[in-house]
Amino acid sequence: LYVLGLMGVTRRMSKFDDPSLQIWFQIAAFGAVLIALGILCFVIQLVVSYVRRESLRDTTGDPWNGRTLEWSTSSPPPAYNFAFTPKIEDNDAWYDMKANQYARPKDGFIAIHMPKNTGAGFIVAALSALVGFGLIWHMWLLAAAGFVAMLAAIIVHTFNYKRDYHIPVEEVVRTEGERTRLLMAAGHA
Repeated sequence: LYVLGLMGVTRRMSKFDDPSLQIWFQIAAFGAVLIALGILCFVIQLVVSYVRRESLRDTTGDPWNGRTLEWSTSSPPPAYNFAFTPKIEDNDAWYDMKANQYARPKDGFIAIHMPKNTGAGFIVAALSALVGFGLIWHMWLLAAAGFVAMLAAIIVHTFNYKRDYHIPVEEVVRTEGERTRLLMAAGHA
């Protein structure tokens, strides 16, 4: 239809008398049928996936036999990502680990130190956007107030000394044990 538009064909006509345009309308109709078939395939895939969701569920976290470390953990990953820092010996670390029969650790876990979530980054970003808006539109008072507020937010955040926590070793052992059981049930551990 873009070609027809470039040729000067008016839109929303009930009848087109020029037979030389017919091939372009047929091509457009064929394209519409292809799009409809694509949408139909998508809907069928959604229905099949929903009906067979239990048998299709992946418990390994690596449904495509991935090569990099993100495929070595569950999906979604635990808050701490890895119970131990992985030893990287190849560019495709997870592929290398699988090729060398990597065994998941079953003991030696420790409590994991984690940072707490904070809204400081979002607040500073929003205030810096305010500063930018004020500078672009020559609203000097707004820019100055936003800058002062941004500095204040940074200073307040630096005095927040409760920025971390520890995931207890019991929770790490439980989470890793569940993951190992899932992998063993799927024949991957």
